Amino acid sequence: MTKRLTIALIALVALVLVAVLPASATYYNVNNTVNAPGGSVYIGEQQLNIQPLVNSYPAGGAVSIGWWASAASVTSTAPSQQYNVSSLNPSSFYASPSGYGNYLGNWYAINGSGTPNTTAAFFTVVDPSLAIDVWDINTSTTVSSGTVIQGDLLTFRINTNLQSAIDPNYRTSSVTPAVGSVDIQVKPSSGNTYASLFVNSTSGSSTYNTQNIRFQPVNQSLWFWGIAGNGVPSTTATSGAGAIQYAWATGATDSTGNNAYPAGVYTVTAQSDINGQYDNYLNGGAYYTGKTISQPVTVTIASNTVSISANVDSVVRSKPFSVTITGKPGATYHLWVKGVSSLDGTYDNQPPIISANQVGVTFDNQSDSNAFAYFPTSSEFPLNANTAYANGNYTYQNGVQLWNDVAHGTYGSTGLILGNGTFEYANVTLNSAGTRTIQWTTTNWTKAQQYTIRVEQNFGGATGYKYDEVKVQVQKGAVTIVAAGSQSYYLGEEVQFSGTNTESQTTYLFITGPNLPTQGGALWSTNPRYAGSANPGITNGNASDFQQVSVNGDNTWSWNWGTTTVALDAGTYTVYAVSQPNDANHLSNAAYGTVSIIIKKPFVSATASQSTVAQGDPIYITGTAEGQPSQGVQLWILGKNYALVATEAVNSDSSFSYEIKGATTSTMYSGQYFVVVQHPMQNGVFDVAPATASGTVTYPQNSNGASVYVWNDNPSNPGVFTANGATNDFALTGAGSLQGSDAAEALVQALNSANVDDTYTKLQFLVETPVITITPVGDHSVGDKFTITATTNLAVGDNVLFTVYSSSFQPTDKTQSGEFSGASGTVAVTQGTSGLNALSFDVDASTFKPDEYLVTATAVGLPDTNNVPTGTALFNVLQASAQTATPTPVASVTTAAVQTTVPTPVPTTATPTKTPTQPGFGALVALIGLGAVALFVVRKH
Repeated sequence: MTKRLTIALIALVALVLVAVLPASATYYNVNNTVNAPGGSVYIGEQQLNIQPLVNSYPAGGAVSIGWWASAASVTSTAPSQQYNVSSLNPSSFYASPSGYGNYLGNWYAINGSGTPNTTAAFFTVVDPSLAIDVWDINTSTTVSSGTVIQGDLLTFRINTNLQSAIDPNYRTSSVTPAVGSVDIQVKPSSGNTYASLFVNSTSGSSTYNTQNIRFQPVNQSLWFWGIAGNGVPSTTATSGAGAIQYAWATGATDSTGNNAYPAGVYTVTAQSDINGQYDNYLNGGAYYTGKTISQPVTVTIASNTVSISANVDSVVRSKPFSVTITGKPGATYHLWVKGVSSLDGTYDNQPPIISANQVGVTFDNQSDSNAFAYFPTSSEFPLNANTAYANGNYTYQNGVQLWNDVAHGTYGSTGLILGNGTFEYANVTLNSAGTRTIQWTTTNWTKAQQYTIRVEQNFGGATGYKYDEVKVQVQKGAVTIVAAGSQSYYLGEEVQFSGTNTESQTTYLFITGPNLPTQGGALWSTNPRYAGSANPGITNGNASDFQQVSVNGDNTWSWNWGTTTVALDAGTYTVYAVSQPNDANHLSNAAYGTVSIIIKKPFVSATASQSTVAQGDPIYITGTAEGQPSQGVQLWILGKNYALVATEAVNSDSSFSYEIKGATTSTMYSGQYFVVVQHPMQNGVFDVAPATASGTVTYPQNSNGASVYVWNDNPSNPGVFTANGATNDFALTGAGSLQGSDAAEALVQALNSANVDDTYTKLQFLVETPVITITPVGDHSVGDKFTITATTNLAVGDNVLFTVYSSSFQPTDKTQSGEFSGASGTVAVTQGTSGLNALSFDVDASTFKPDEYLVTATAVGLPDTNNVPTGTALFNVLQASAQTATPTPVASVTTAAVQTTVPTPVPTTATPTKTPTQPGFGALVALIGLGAVALFVVRKH
C-alpha cells in the first residue's frame, strides 16, 4: 500500500511540473479591449474590442481611419491607406498582416468631412519582437549557450516590445484576473515541456516551491522573471527593484531525492500569448521566429564537479607550466601545491610557485590588483597561519591548513622567494564559462621531483567537498656549449659560441687557461684576468663578472666573442657555460658545459702573380691575412724614386688581392720593386704608417713632390701619430728621402720594433719593357699547315695580333695581276716554361701563293699605346713539287680473243711557278702596309 501511495505521489508531482502545451497558443482575452486613443495594436491580434475607442470620438468623428507615409503631411495630403470604421468590425477587430503589415505606426481617425483628428493617434500598429536569455543570478550574466552547475539559481530575461499589450492606460482585460502576455517554455533533452519550475527554497526549509512560467505579464521592454520591480537581479537587494523573489533552482531534488533537473541541455523559448497573434502572424506558413516566438536558446546544466589538468606531464625546471581548472562558473576554489612543507627553500629544494599578476587569482593579503602577494617581515618568521593568511587558513578535506602544507623558507632570500609560503597557494575564481588557466613558475632552484597540484572547495550541505588533483614532474635541465668551426682561431677573429640551456633563462660564460685565475676569467673583458676590478678573475655568485646570455624560447642561446682587442696569448683555453653565476670552483650546484678552443697568433703571407711584369700589364699581390683584421692589410710598394702605399680589405676567408693596374705599371720604370704587406695584428691599427711631417696619415701614390714620412706610434696611443710619443722614423718621399731599397729596409726595421705588434711579409718583382720575339720560321710549301711561335714577357691572357703578308703587296701596272695572299688573327699569351710566356699562331698555307712572307706580332689592348711591343720575322712559301700519276696495270685475260686496251695516263699540267725574288722594296712597302693594319686594329680595339 505504501509503495502504491509513493508511486501515486510521484505521478502527481510529475503532473504538476510537466505539462505538454498545445500545438498552438490561441488566446483572445489578453487585455483585448482598447479603450483610449494612442494605444498599441500588434500585427496578428484578433478579436480586439476597439468599440470604446470609436465611441471616444464625437458623433461622426471617426467615420474612417487613415495611415500616412512618414514623409507625408497628415493635414494637407490624402492618406496612403484608409479603411471605413464600419468595415473594421470594431467589436472584434483583426489587425491582419495583409491589411496592416505594411502600414506600421500611427493611424488617425477621419471625420465625415474627411478631416483627420491629429490630437492623438486612433491607435498605433506595431510589429512585434520577442527574445529571451537565460540569466545566472550569482554571476549577473547571461548563460545562454553556456554551462551552469547544478545548484545555480537562474532566471529569464525577456527583451520585447509586447509590453504595451498589457498597458492598463490604453487596454484592459475582459477577464479577471488578467491573463499574461508571454509563455516561457523550458524543454529538457527528453523533449517534454515544463509548465512550472522548482524555485529556491524558503528560508530554513529543505523543500522547494514551484512557480508557473506560463502566461507571464511582461510589462517592460526588458523584463526578468521572478525579480521585483523588473530591475536587474541583485543578490544584495532585499526589496525594491532587483530584489530576487524567486529563481529557478537547478539543484532542486524531487520527492525521490534525485535531481529534478538532471545534467544535460535545456532549450528555452518565449512565445506570444496575445489574442491569436501566434497563429495569425506567420512567416511563409511557419511560426514567426523573433516576432511571435523567440529564437530558442540553450543552457547546459552540469554536475557540480571540479577538475584540473596540466598542459604538460613533465617540465624542465626554469620553464613555466600551467593548469586549467574546470568547475562551477563564477565559483572560487583553493589551489595549491600539495605536501611540500618539508622543502627548505634552498637550491634544488624549492617547490613551484604561482606566477604573479594573473586574472582571477588572489594571494593572501593582496591589497590591490597590482600587488603580487603578501611579503612577511622578519618578525613574522617562522609564522603559523593566522588572520593575515585568510586563504591559508582553509583546511582541506582530510588534511591540514593550506599554509601548513606548503614550504615557507627561512627569512631572507628563500623566504622572500616563496613569500613565506603564500606564493604556493591562492584562491582562483572561475570565469563565466567555468574555467580558469593558471601558470606556475619553476626556477633552477626548484627541486626535481613530481608535484601534486590540488584544487578544492567546500560547498557545504549535501554538495560538500569538490576537489581534483593533477601531477607534474619537474626535471633537471642541462647546459651545452659548442664553438663554431674548427675550434682553432686566430686572435682578431670572431668566435661564435652557442648551445642549449634547459636549466635557466640565462647562460653565464667564463674562460680558463694558461695563467688565468683558477676560478675563471671574465670573457667579456679586454683583459680576462680581471673583471673590472683589482681582484683577479671572476667572483662566485656575482653575475656581473660573467658574460650573460639570454636563453631563447626554444632553449637555445648564442654569443659572438670578438678577440681583436683581447689580451690573451696563443694557447689552449676552456670556455664554460653555466646555468647560474658559479665559478669553476663551485659547479656542484649548477648545470654546465665546456668547450676547448685554440687561440693562435695571426700572420700574413703574400705572393705576386708573376715575378716579372711587362710595362702596361697588371700585377696582383695576393695572400692570406689571418685574424680577420678590420682595417685590412697595408701594402708598401717601393722602387727607385717610387713609393706607393695602399690598403686592401681582407675577405671573410682571410684572403686578399691587390691589383697594380696596367695603367700604373706602364708608368713604372724598368727595374726591381720591393713590396711589404703589413698586418695590423691584435690592436687592429697600423702602428707604422705614412704621414705628413705633422703626423697626419696620408697615402702617397708615387712621389708628387710632397714629403711623406714613415711614423711609428706610441704603444699607449696606437694608431695616433700626432700625440707625444710617436716617432718620425724616416722620409719616404720628398727631400731627404731614402733610396728605394734603403727605404724598404728601413720600413722592415720599423716594423720589427718591440713596440709594434704589427707583422709583415715582403716580396719583390721586376718591371720590364714589353717585348715579343718570334721564333725563326723556316721555308714552307704551298698547302703546308704550320705554327708560328714566339716568346714574350707580356702577361698571360694578353692579346697579340699576328699578321702574315706576302711581299707582293706592292704597286703594279694596270696590265699586271695583283695576286696577294696572307693570314691574320689574335691569340692570347699562355704560360711559358722558360721564364717567358708563350705565343703560337697556326697558319694554313693552302691558299698562299709562292712568295716571301713577313710575320708581325703586335700587342693589343695595352694602356700605353706609345709603348706597344712588336716582333717581326720573314719566311718563304715555295711551289709544291708536281705529282705524276702512275698507271695501274691490268691483268691479261686468256679465255677469249678479246683485245684489252690499256688506258694511256693523262699528264698532269703543272701550274707555272713564279721565281722567288729577294726581299726588296716590296718588303718595305709590305711593312708599311702592315703598320697601317696594326694601327687600324689597335684603334678598333
